[in-house]
Amino acid sequence: MNLKRKIKEPRVGGVGMPETLLLDEFGNQVWSVFGYPPYLVGSANNPNSKGKWRDVDVRLILDDKEWQAWGFGDPKNPSMSGKWRALCMAFSELGRRMTGLPIDFQIQQQTEANEVFRGRRSAIGLIPLRFKA
Repeated sequence: MNLKRKIKEPRVGGVGMPETLLLDEFGNQVWSVFGYPPYLVGSANNPNSKGKWRDVDVRLILDDKEWQAWGFGDPKNPSMSGKWRALCMAFSELGRRMTGLPIDFQIQQQTEANEVFRGRRSAIGLIPLRFKA
């Protein structure tokens, strides 16, 4: 099966180069841990932003069963979970070090994310190396 035809290269917003490539490398690391690609969201995902953003919002969206299995608690108030806080801080710092960008990494439950956050999402971490057999 030719995965190149099925996977469209994402259009990452106003982050620029080579940061876009570095952001994909960071996304690949997140995907390796959680089994899902994260998404670039927020103002940095707007191609017209031209670097006019405070931080780079990256969100990992877990389906509801995965969210529960990780033990993150109430998806409306995830910051009450020590595990959620630790993972968000650790991956935000990893992303910052890998990309040089001010990464704001957060994990969201799919139902909550789809109800509350309606903006554009661009998957990151879809690097060709992941799809080579």
